[in-house]
Amino acid sequence: MAYLRWRRFVELASLDRPWVGELFMRKRNKPIVAAPVEKWDREYQEGLYDRLARSEQRHHHRLLAAMIADRWPNPRVLEIGAGEGVLFEAFRAHAPARYVGVDFSAPAVEKGLERLAAERATGQVELLLGDGRTFRTDETFDVVVFSECIEHLGEVEDLVAHYAPNLKSGGGVGLTMWLALKPLRLWHRLKRLGQVLDEAAINTPWGGGWLVSVVRPATKAVLAMAACVALAPSDAFASPALDLPLSIDLARAAVDACAARGAAVSASVVDDKGNPLVVLRAPASPKPPIAAPRKAAAAAQFDAPGSEMEPREKADPAFAALIKAEPERLNPHAGSLPLHIDGKLVGGLAVADTAHDTADACAREALAKFAAKVR
Repeated sequence: MAYLRWRRFVELASLDRPWVGELFMRKRNKPIVAAPVEKWDREYQEGLYDRLARSEQRHHHRLLAAMIADRWPNPRVLEIGAGEGVLFEAFRAHAPARYVGVDFSAPAVEKGLERLAAERATGQVELLLGDGRTFRTDETFDVVVFSECIEHLGEVEDLVAHYAPNLKSGGGVGLTMWLALKPLRLWHRLKRLGQVLDEAAINTPWGGGWLVSVVRPATKAVLAMAACVALAPSDAFASPALDLPLSIDLARAAVDACAARGAAVSASVVDDKGNPLVVLRAPASPKPPIAAPRKAAAAAQFDAPGSEMEPREKADPAFAALIKAEPERLNPHAGSLPLHIDGKLVGGLAVADTAHDTADACAREALAKFAAKVR
């Protein structure tokens, strides 16, 4: 009990003092990895989330719905990661003009279609199957809601910029998030993108708590810039990062190392989130530079070289499922290396479009040239 109270104190203190969370966070450099769709499908089919429809589980939903309806009466709402559409139950009392829920789990959407059949018949509600990272619609809304899912959807700056065209003038982003130190990093980044209209924390009877908030993002132009430019860390515990000159040198050294072996290849360097910083391709390379960024992203995400991940994919079904869930972003084959500065993960380097053992040797040779700066 004493530990739970201490943890709650730290979580609440870090809402306005990010350095507190960084100080007490364990495994702060380990990325948040979204569970594959197969896991969500299975849990919805097994009824694991039926409890979310109970009244005592929806205090945060009711508060968020009230915050939104207070500023936008009869709101038009787009919810990303809607599951079965349980959040609509909280909006019903506020007579929303339109509610569109999107989720990538087919069993969840099927349950929601049955649950909200009456509202669907009137056109008030629509539930759609789609990936919240890439979903697009021509409709506009007063608010886009991310309820207990934002940590599974990639970079928050990219996410908000992606949905900015769907917000009416003066519209906002609604958020509910389980109070935990690592996801709170995303909240601090979201706050920097605009104006906080409402913010509250709810303690639950069974322990734990929820963050509930509404943010009005900055102009669409500012959001578009934020999606392209990495935001500088604002606290004293920020990790070191790769700079562009070093990233270019690493990729060029890898391409040159393979050229010396008679192989025309592609090479890529990504940051610690797997976002490409540099992609180079030798003119004679036989393929477009697709595999290298994916291999580098896998090395960064799992902090492991491809020479270890490739056999692991064959022997570890859980690991293989993680790769299978993001085939357009991750490739665990040999030829990739995680990158560290001062012992902290800062990104990944990869070589592709040649034999795996050659790619691995070229990547290691390139990294060795800059051992004084990065390992």
